[in-house]
Amino acid sequence: MKKSLIALSVLGSCSCAAQAQTNVTVYGLLDLGVTYVNKIAAPSAADARGTGSRFSVDSGDLQQSRFGFKGTEDLGGGMKALFHLEGGFAVDTGASGQGGLTFGRTSVVGLSGNFGTVQLGRRKDFIDEVATYYSSVYDFGVFINGVHDNNLDRVGGNRANNQIRYDTPLMNGLVLNATYGFGETAGSTSTGQSIGLGANYANGPFGIGFGYWQSKLGTLSGGVNTSSDQGVTLGAGCTPSYGHPGDTCIKTWMLGSSYKTGPWRLFGAWSKVLQPLATYGGNTAPLAVKFSGSAGSSPFTAGGSNNNSTNVFDLGVNYALSDSLRLVGSVLQSRYSFVGSSTKGRLTQLNLGVDYSFSKRTDLYSYVADLRAADMYSPGVTGGAPGADNAQIAFTVGLRHKF
Repeated sequence: MKKSLIALSVLGSCSCAAQAQTNVTVYGLLDLGVTYVNKIAAPSAADARGTGSRFSVDSGDLQQSRFGFKGTEDLGGGMKALFHLEGGFAVDTGASGQGGLTFGRTSVVGLSGNFGTVQLGRRKDFIDEVATYYSSVYDFGVFINGVHDNNLDRVGGNRANNQIRYDTPLMNGLVLNATYGFGETAGSTSTGQSIGLGANYANGPFGIGFGYWQSKLGTLSGGVNTSSDQGVTLGAGCTPSYGHPGDTCIKTWMLGSSYKTGPWRLFGAWSKVLQPLATYGGNTAPLAVKFSGSAGSSPFTAGGSNNNSTNVFDLGVNYALSDSLRLVGSVLQSRYSFVGSSTKGRLTQLNLGVDYSFSKRTDLYSYVADLRAADMYSPGVTGGAPGADNAQIAFTVGLRHKF
């Protein structure tokens, strides 16, 4: 249940005049399901048999569970002050998300007006909007992260710290975006720096959007390089062994579009990831492709140290049988190139699902995913469940409630 509150009751004292002009919304989302995954790889290379299938109760298969506060204050003349605080957590264990950060999902303050919107703090970049509108993440949540280069292309909604983000006002359906993340390193603006650009155009049933993101290595912290982007695992290509502070360690592009006609909605997205610092070093074993054992023992892993280029193609459709019942489906393929090998890896995944809304706030969903790997290891459909061979199936039934 959403509640509009006087800012005084949530965030502290303020003047009576400000109270009359300020609205704060408290909201949240709970997402919990029962998931089955088969053919999960062994936790170590010593266990050649693997761990077999697994049943689990998982939080956030479709959307991460969260709670938050957001509000605006009318400053007059068409200008508003705004803030947004949002934290993630796991319903099945009660643990906090985003590395234990209280408001790790979003923590921003800003201004909006005829000039557009400016936000300062930690939040997602524009690729998240493109992915939400035009990729399978809207219908299948984390089930598509593996084939999306272990989320290196940011389809799962990654965040950046210390950023300033600007969005233009809506101009005949068009919005433009620019984002800059400060590395906050004395004497070097490039160390830990991140940059993002984006645009989206929506006109009736048609929409098209584009996003770009890049991150650079940060300074040494505890023996490892860090980046201003704390919300994405940049892979071994971003460790000190393979670069220096200020080197660009990841570049990501995404282009997507959708069209709605009657009960049908068709959508598609393409993303590309480059890891300029990717290399294959130190492993004396032959650079060969395997389909068994621990995924971590091979460089042929999505997001691995020698995965220097990935293209992901994501096509889908959903069909509204009624106001409360939707059928969804998508097919995805990611294509990998690896440093030190002419082998081209490939992941192909088929998703089918159904979503039934009991109300505007509560829905029941179920979907199945089939992932096939060729000339590389399978990263698995869901997190923490890499494939034991080149095929894996996952199935979930979940309940989502918004308040």
